[in-house]
Amino acid sequence: MKTNRDALLLIAFRLFLKNGYDQTRMQDLVAASGLSKGAFHHYFPRKADLLNACIEHFFGRFLPDMDPSAHQHFEDLVLDGARQYAQLIDELTSLDIPLPAYQRFVWSLLPEHSEAFIERQRTTEDRLTQLAEQDLAQRRLISTNTARTLAIQAMALTEGLGVLWAANSPKKKATPRAFFEQSCKAWLNDVS
Repeated sequence: MKTNRDALLLIAFRLFLKNGYDQTRMQDLVAASGLSKGAFHHYFPRKADLLNACIEHFFGRFLPDMDPSAHQHFEDLVLDGARQYAQLIDELTSLDIPLPAYQRFVWSLLPEHSEAFIERQRTTEDRLTQLAEQDLAQRRLISTNTARTLAIQAMALTEGLGVLWAANSPKKKATPRAFFEQSCKAWLNDVS
């Protein structure tokens, strides 16, 4: 089997999920890859480089596009974020990544090790807030909550749907995308 960058990311991600980042040694990563130490270090000279690449590959690329013109309304960005997060859940499932392990990774490791990812979350929250302010002013949204509260609720809802999906996915007949979209649309109906 030819080992490429994406294969290394999957190998590393599985080891990080299984053993934890701090307990996974570079020797473990090199051994699991089947590459020589030199070949492995050609791709990732440091474990932190590998972690950052895993974070971008398995999380960052699923954050909604923050181009201000990409989403015109709060609902658009909420639904786009839900679709992209559902796509991540679907991809993790297809790779046999245990969703509870993924969630532990997100909640424990990302805040500690990835300022760039945290910044992207802040940017998402800020953009949601801007769109909520605009839609509240235009009476497209009617809520007693502030725009910032609505933005935080939308982000928490999406992450919470991931937890619910992980807990019940063997029992679900719907796809993650359908489940996420239906749930977000129900919440949006309640706030608009």
